[in-house]
Amino acid sequence: MPALTLFPMLARTCQVALAALTRELRAWRPSRDRALFGIEALLSVALAVAVAHSLHLTHTWWAALSGFAVMQTAFSASLQRAAYRIVGTIAGGLLGTLAGPWVGSVPWLFVPAMAAIGAVTVYNVNASRWAYAWMLGGITALLVMCEARTALAIQPTAAFATLRVAEVVIGTLACVVVATLFHWGEKTYERRSALSTAAADAVGSDEPPADPPLPPAEATAASASRAPAPPSGTEAVIAADAVAVTAPAVRRLLGIQAALAIALVAACVQFLQLPGYEQAMVTAIAVLMLPAGLQPDTVHKPMVEKMAQRAIGCLLAGCISVAMLPLMQGHAALCLAALAVGVWVGCHVQTGKEGASYVGRQFTIAFLMVFVQDHQWSADPLPALLRLAGIFAGMTALLLAVFATAGTRLARAAPSVP
Repeated sequence: MPALTLFPMLARTCQVALAALTRELRAWRPSRDRALFGIEALLSVALAVAVAHSLHLTHTWWAALSGFAVMQTAFSASLQRAAYRIVGTIAGGLLGTLAGPWVGSVPWLFVPAMAAIGAVTVYNVNASRWAYAWMLGGITALLVMCEARTALAIQPTAAFATLRVAEVVIGTLACVVVATLFHWGEKTYERRSALSTAAADAVGSDEPPADPPLPPAEATAASASRAPAPPSGTEAVIAADAVAVTAPAVRRLLGIQAALAIALVAACVQFLQLPGYEQAMVTAIAVLMLPAGLQPDTVHKPMVEKMAQRAIGCLLAGCISVAMLPLMQGHAALCLAALAVGVWVGCHVQTGKEGASYVGRQFTIAFLMVFVQDHQWSADPLPALLRLAGIFAGMTALLLAVFATAGTRLARAAPSVP
């Protein structure tokens, strides 16, 4: 991709994303499915925060983010995503605990090691059915290794990794509990409604009784024949966990770009004591997790789209929620009410059909970052601003990495479509 086309493409993509968001807000159409998804996400976050607060955990917002991020519109997709998140987090925590104390004490080794983890993570994220597990594993390993840089011992590093795993597991299990209750409740309601309707029809009709139920195999086939069409692109954004960029040249290019971005962030952490580095690293990895079936000549388009929608969603949520914080004064009831509104709006946009789904998802994530802070409820905006600044720092590092690789042979092998 020519370097000079990157920023015009980003500007055009931002305009398209803003137009899609405007259409979505104008066509505000609540529905049962969208309402249920918002309620499930909200209850999942509330349960995760309540448990994390009761256990006096250090990073409550990690639990809240897990409670939201795992929730999918399909119950089976939520369970799969939960398993991937837990497995990946545990694996990343183990890697960071074992390697962190040795690497963190050697500045000239710290930055290359972080870059290598970023490269391996993104390469496998775009090639494996376990993409989401790879992403969580890589992110967790990076976070633990950054903590090990100051701890310089395996015991405090292991304690940090354990807390990270605990908070992610609590949020994930909160989501699973809520999703399971809603799934069972909906199935029970459907069965009772069907039985009530059948009984009423039998009483009020002279027709012969209905045919006996079909055998399981035939019932499955009949159900499949009546199934609705597959979900649109919006649903794919919400539920896609496994991606497969098949071209090896594309995977190598994305891995190199991730390595450069993570190296830049790690160098700032090492030498400039950069705050908010967690979200910078998460952003550099997450933006490079691209859709399935991607062709080499379109590799940069979805990356720029994700970057633009992430920036818009986080910026909107950051401005609105930070402005609301002083009004809440740290009161739990007011903070919960504001959080509920923010999550509801974000989920509604996320499940829309106008092309702004990722904006809605990032809006919700940024809203959680502001209102769910480390120690109970607080009106202090500084932690939230540092997290949001980290997101934009990660996108800046990634843009510089893409710019730096624009003239390489790998980039020429995978040109972008403007």
